[in-house]
Amino acid sequence: FIGIGSTAPGIIAGGIAALRGEGDDNSAQDDRVCRHEAGHFLCGYLAGLPVKGYSIADNGYPCVEFHPSPEGDSISGRGFNEEEIAALSVVAMSGSVAEAMALGKARGGENDLLELDNLFRKSNDFLGAAKQQDLTRWGALAAYNLINGNKEKYECLVQAFKDKKSVAECVAIIESR
Repeated sequence: FIGIGSTAPGIIAGGIAALRGEGDDNSAQDDRVCRHEAGHFLCGYLAGLPVKGYSIADNGYPCVEFHPSPEGDSISGRGFNEEEIAALSVVAMSGSVAEAMALGKARGGENDLLELDNLFRKSNDFLGAAKQQDLTRWGALAAYNLINGNKEKYECLVQAFKDKKSVAECVAIIESR
């Protein structure tokens, strides 16, 4: 048991949270995931990134994927410019920010941060640790401002995700409000 905790502390933490009753029940988990993904969808769309895909994952939860540039797949094989990195920073941070705004804390987002780190490595310009930290903080602030400034659209998107609406229906929600 101690060996597992030292190599995979998340397993132990998850067990403790479940015993304490801190784990999400199904409806709370659904709400959290839908809020997280709706945050990505709204901020990505407002940042000008086209939706590459939107699917219901094997676990039954929605998952949004964007093209990293308004140019779509035509950027394959090249690095990202400063404007693209900025937009992608906002999108990466928006899921966790959306969760924190609605629920007081963010439980998802580890994969988002790993993806953001990979994107930083693909930047045309070298991004040192301080610049990466600044972009991450700025992305979180920009995501907060976008979600806060578009609360009605965001809440409608959350419901659309719960209802498993299509990409076109989700875009229509943003455009019609």
